[in-house]
This record gives sequence, structure tokens and C-alpha cells, in this order.
Amino acid sequence: MSKKELSELEKLKASRNPLRVIDDVYKEALEGIPLSDDYIGLLKWYGMYPHINSKGLEEKKYFMKRIKIVDAKINLKQLEVLAKIGQKYAKGLVDFTNRQNIQFHYIEIKDIPKILELLESVGLTSRMASGDGPRPIMTSPIGGIDPEEIIDASYLVKELDSYFDKNDDRFCNFSRKYKVGISGCGKHTANHEVQDIAFTAFKDENGEILFDLTLAGGLSKSKQIAYRAKKYVEACQIKDVAVVCAEIFRDHGNRDNRNKARVRHLVNEWGLEEFIKEIENRLGYRLKDGLIEPKITPFENRNHFGINKAKQEGESFIGFATNSGRVAGEDFKQISDICNKYHVKGIALTPTQNFIIYGVRDEYALTLADEIKALGYPYSPSPFRARLQSCTGKEFCKFGITETKEYAKVVVRELEKKFPDFNENITMAISGCGNACSHPQISDIGFIGTKVRDKEGNRVEGYDVILGGQLQGEKESRFAHKTGVKVTANNLVDFVGELINSYSSDNLGQTSFKEYLNVIELPK
Repeated sequence: MSKKELSELEKLKASRNPLRVIDDVYKEALEGIPLSDDYIGLLKWYGMYPHINSKGLEEKKYFMKRIKIVDAKINLKQLEVLAKIGQKYAKGLVDFTNRQNIQFHYIEIKDIPKILELLESVGLTSRMASGDGPRPIMTSPIGGIDPEEIIDASYLVKELDSYFDKNDDRFCNFSRKYKVGISGCGKHTANHEVQDIAFTAFKDENGEILFDLTLAGGLSKSKQIAYRAKKYVEACQIKDVAVVCAEIFRDHGNRDNRNKARVRHLVNEWGLEEFIKEIENRLGYRLKDGLIEPKITPFENRNHFGINKAKQEGESFIGFATNSGRVAGEDFKQISDICNKYHVKGIALTPTQNFIIYGVRDEYALTLADEIKALGYPYSPSPFRARLQSCTGKEFCKFGITETKEYAKVVVRELEKKFPDFNENITMAISGCGNACSHPQISDIGFIGTKVRDKEGNRVEGYDVILGGQLQGEKESRFAHKTGVKVTANNLVDFVGELINSYSSDNLGQTSFKEYLNVIELPK
């Protein structure tokens, strides 16, 4: 493309009028013209990806559409609209993501105008839900609700999101995505250790609320635990710090090699001190020195399952587990109906592909919880269901080597059946490829899709096994280590069962299953 044409595309991206893009794409689709990379890039800006299977065959008729959920919360009107889209336009396939968003599948171009109209009617958007720009901001799902939170950071999330949205002409052409976390949660649910930039609230020795600044975290193939900047940030400084960091990344991020187009690569190239110096230069002031890292909650304890008293008088919030993040469209509609029936305030999405219903009157809490449980979403879930995440897999992703979502559902049910009394709080993840979007690298047990030989020598779907991942601040976080073991998909449940049984027989001197997984040596 010429520079002039590229400029026009960038203007179109920031024009706030996705129908202009959709109209052009629809016309070309009708004429049988393949989608160009440029149009695919524009559609990503509006949260859309063409369905492409693992064989590289594109289902031109269908798209995945991601909806941006600001501050992780969905009110009742929004919930009704999302449930309608799921049933009417997405063939009943609704996924909760580990960035606290909603994904629909089987969306057709012809339905986009109506979907956009529905979203706009309740204040929702898919703009900047994906693509090379600021991604939706990770935060506590129960900001302003949890009586044990350090600070309600919801207003900070909304302020920063609004700034990026209103200034999209300055932030629509990053070298790659930019991930931010802001959390006042006492359980550190925003997972700051794997964000490009994150602000984690704590109280200092004088009771003042500050935010610990971390930089350059991330997963995928070039994984890295975020560095502590050894700087504390005041609430009123968060927007400015996040914006100048975004500007630095936009101006200096690697545009020659997409594999190096991450904040972490830029920080590593410059050095942490130089990067912080540039932040402060652009701010025009120095940030407060912060040598001491706040006490951080272990990854496996970052959840809010069950019935919990809310900060609001007479109200509760209730945490429920999905099975690997997929919710049937019919179930989504019934959840919406139950929420309306009891006049709750809304639902919130967690970073572990689960959800919380908040604003529940105390007298209705148990009844509502049992009705949601009856749909298949327990509020006192097994460890397998509570913290097993899965990516899209080869069903919809061109990188996927193995099936994940529907397969993971079976894995959860079989493990629950075989080990009904297992109660260790662990994390598991099943990923369809090495990009590892379901976060196996920070899970106790991670499975990464590959092809393996079965006993008859046939190449079948299988997984590389990694063990011992953990998030707990800069010092205690660790990535799962490679075991060198590969298992066929058919043997995955038996493999986990063998780990549990071997731990029961000989715990190798460890006090928990998760620590056992970090020291055990598996036969290859």
C-alpha cells in the first residue's frame, strides 16, 4: 500500500465509524474478494477476527467479535443485550476471556450493524477491544463492592480508558498491543506481574494509599515477570504515568520485528533505569522512590467464590465458576433472567474466566446462588473447575494445534468424578499452541498443544507438560518448568490422576500439592 492509502486507513480506524469499514468488507465478501491484511487489521480494531482454523482455511463468512468490558462490570441492561447477541447472532457460543471481556463466535458481517446498534444502546463497544493499541484494562472485578479492598480503583480505570478512547488518533497505531492493570484489590486479582504496566494499591506504614509500579511483564513465547520500578505512584498520577509509557512504546516500540514488539523488549533493550528516566522526563517530575514491595497474594488464592458480604449494607456478592470460560448462549440468557428476577446490580468478569454476581440482597443470596448452580455454575467449585483455563484452540484459531474449550470441559468433569475429595487449591491451563493464551506458564499444571506419537506410532493431538508456575510478586513468581514429558490428549486425565496419586503416596517432604509439582521429576 502507498503511504497515502495507509494514512487513509489510519484515519478510518480512528473515525469512530466502524460501519464504513464493515460496508467495504461486506461488499468485497459478496464479490468473493479475499480479505486483505489491511482490512483484517481494521476489523481487529473493532474487536473482530475472521474465523481461521488450524489448517489455514478461512471461514470468510464468520468472525469472532470481542466486546470491551470497562472495569469488568456488566449491568443488567447490558447483560440482556449481550445475552440476546449470544443467542441470536453467535450460535449460542459465548466465551469469558482472561482479560475480563466477552467473545462471541460465528458472527456474520451482515449482522454487524444491528449488533453495533444493540451495543451502543447500552453503552458498550468493541472498539479497542483488540488490535495494536491499548487493550481493555485489567482490574478488580469487585471494585467498590469488596469490604476488604484497599481502594476502589474503578474510577481510575474508567478515567484512563476514556482518555485512550477520546485520544484514539494518538494511540491507534502501536507496534503491538499495550496491556495495563490497575487494581485496589486486596487479593491482587489484576495479575500485575504479567502486564506491560501495572499499578497495585497498598497502604504504607503511615496508612497512605499508594500504588506500586511494575513494568515489562508478559506471557506468550517471550514471557517475563514484570520488574518492580521501585517507584510508588499516587492515584492522581496513574493516568499520566500510563499515558507517557504508552507514548514511549508507540514512539520507540520495535516495528521491524513483531516478535520483539512488546514493552518488555523495549525495557530490556534500554534498561529499566533508562526507561523509568524517560517516563519521568515526559512527566516533568520524579516519582516517589519505593524500595519495599507490598505483600502480594499467591496466584491460587486470587478468587472470590461463594457468598460474600458486600461493602453495601444488606447486600452480598457471589462468585461462580464456569467450565473453562465457555457459557452456552441459553445459559447466558437464563443467568440474565435470574439476575433480573432478583433485581441484582450486575455481573463482573474475573481474570480466571469466571464471574461474580453483585448487588444481591442478602435475603436472596442463597436462593439465587442455588439457581445459578443448578445451571451448572457452582459457587463452591472443585479445584479443577475453579482454576482451569483454556484458550480458543484449533476450533477457531489458525495457530491452534489441539482442541481446547470443549475438550477442557470433559477434562474437568472427569477429574471431578475421579477425585471428588481432592481439595488442594491449584491452577491448571490447557493451551492449543505455544502462544499459550490460557496462561499455562503461570499455572501449577500447564498443557501446551502439540502433535505426539501414540502407542501405534500415529501422530495425534497431545500436549507438552510444564509444571510449577506461580504468581506472587517480583520475588516469588516463577514460570512453570519444562518436564520433557508429552502426553496424548486421551491420556491427559490419567496423567493428572497419576500426579495426584503419587503425591498422596509420597509428598517428597512438601506441604502442598503445588509445591510438590515444583520439585517432582517425571520419567520421560
